[in-house]
Amino acid sequence: MFYSQELLEQVRSSNDIVDVISRYIPLKQKGSSYFGLCPFHNEDTPSFSVSRDKQLYYCFGCGAAGNVISFIMQIEGCDFVEAVKKLADMANITLPEAEYTPELAQEEQTRKNIYEMHKAAGRFYYASLHSPEGEQARNYIEKRQIKENIQKKFGLGYSPKGRDELYKHLKEKGFNDADILKSGLVLENKSGKGFHDRFYDRLMFPIIDLQGRIIGFGGRIMDKGEPKYLNSPETPVFSKKHNLFGLNFAKASKKKEIIICEGYMDMISIYQAGFHNVAASLGTAFNIEHAKLLKKFVSDIILVFDSDKAGETAALRAIPILTSAGLRVRVLQVPDGKDPDEYIKHNGSEAFARLLVNAESYMDFQIKCAKKKYNTENTEQKVLFTQEAAALLAELDSPVERDVYVKKIAEDTGISSDAVEDEVLKISGKNQQNFMKQAQQKRIRQYSQKDAGESVKSSKGLQQAQRNLIYIAMNNREVYEKIKDIVHPEDFIDDVYIKLAQYVYEKCENKNEVHPADAVNIFTEPQEQKKAAETFALKLNFENMSDMEKAVNEEVRLIKRTKNDILASTASSLEDLTKVINEKKKLESIYIEL
Repeated sequence: MFYSQELLEQVRSSNDIVDVISRYIPLKQKGSSYFGLCPFHNEDTPSFSVSRDKQLYYCFGCGAAGNVISFIMQIEGCDFVEAVKKLADMANITLPEAEYTPELAQEEQTRKNIYEMHKAAGRFYYASLHSPEGEQARNYIEKRQIKENIQKKFGLGYSPKGRDELYKHLKEKGFNDADILKSGLVLENKSGKGFHDRFYDRLMFPIIDLQGRIIGFGGRIMDKGEPKYLNSPETPVFSKKHNLFGLNFAKASKKKEIIICEGYMDMISIYQAGFHNVAASLGTAFNIEHAKLLKKFVSDIILVFDSDKAGETAALRAIPILTSAGLRVRVLQVPDGKDPDEYIKHNGSEAFARLLVNAESYMDFQIKCAKKKYNTENTEQKVLFTQEAAALLAELDSPVERDVYVKKIAEDTGISSDAVEDEVLKISGKNQQNFMKQAQQKRIRQYSQKDAGESVKSSKGLQQAQRNLIYIAMNNREVYEKIKDIVHPEDFIDDVYIKLAQYVYEKCENKNEVHPADAVNIFTEPQEQKKAAETFALKLNFENMSDMEKAVNEEVRLIKRTKNDILASTASSLEDLTKVINEKKKLESIYIEL
């Protein structure tokens, strides 16, 4: 559903951020701002600040930031459209709705019925677990040392041996056969007459979405038989590729990283050991939708898969998917061939915590796995290993990270760093022409090595420089008039700052007021909203005009210098390179007087 910027602003402005956030956490006024304990990470001292003037929040502890829409997205675990709908309801604003055909209306009613059926099924399975018939399942849970409070928290249950017990229960609840069949909880008999339960004689694990609704089940067989684990099929409310087991609890943990493991019992065991930031895949290969889902809540992932070949393969498959979504990934291989559940039971939670701290980077893991396949004492095998490692390094975007690993491979194999790097460049090029272009770029980078090195080292400084310059220009029109013809919005390095600069420049040019919360509305992704809000949450105080002048010149030089370095690295001709060099020379003579 698309909503206009005017409607979004109406919804936002009708929900005072202090009033909305106060519904979730207590806030106390200190000066012009309000403070409380951050709902997104654990803390004892309030560092969560809310500004009524700016209509923004910012946590000085974990960096969470945004406007009232961002807050609802983060606290409720919903997307942008859902957050807007919730806020519209709070403000009694009627949003335009898509016109429902009778067919669409029926589909929506079916979805509601399926949610209710899963709730009823969860209660039925839980009651069955605690009935005489559930004794074997209870013994299994006891053997696995799952505590009673954890059993209740995860809603563990048991599906009886009778082939139609749940079906009869749902019929008694008034659900019709068509919807029951669509729920995936039952199957039609081969004869075409009657129905039977999908799950029977299994320990049941409810799968819960981010809104706290049961959307499916996983079931472990109690006796011998296949499959050992059985999951709900795809239904109108359940998709394996869009859900992770336990993510509802991991989200609530407010940690900056999430542990990803393979199965239900591993996930529950890790959770019981005190690590509440854990989730598990649902018997399907990790995919980009899982990665995008995780990216909404965290920036870091620790993969904790079994240390056998299958676990290693699963980790290797998951890594490129997670990194492509912008997530930082580390890998933990449990020692002695144990799975996480076994390791925790034998060694305790403290030992497992040490393993987590020492989890290795995904690239170290990939290189280690690659090396296992070769005898590097043999010359031919050494070459093959180096080529495979170079292919891995070719996927790295960071020149610093690539350089570190190039040197590491060189030291490990005795092959020169230049040779390894050339192999990386060769592989990263799609054809010989691209290879030659990248070789040229390598020489260009060598030309501007000093400046490029400074830019890389100050990547955090670059982020801050962009924020500072936008903030200063927004609050000081004299600065804007001085810099507008020197630093253009397209000179900013990050897409978020480019859009913010465009917004601020347009407002300043038209002599209109800049509304921070309105600017945040430009973005719909949580990470982008956070970066935008951080910009407006700044508090820059200069003792005098001279200090501001110095700061403005430093920020302008860093931004322009970095932009020139990027242009130099992508120059495809001597003419383009000459233009960049001339721009570098001009930059050295620029000084902005305030």
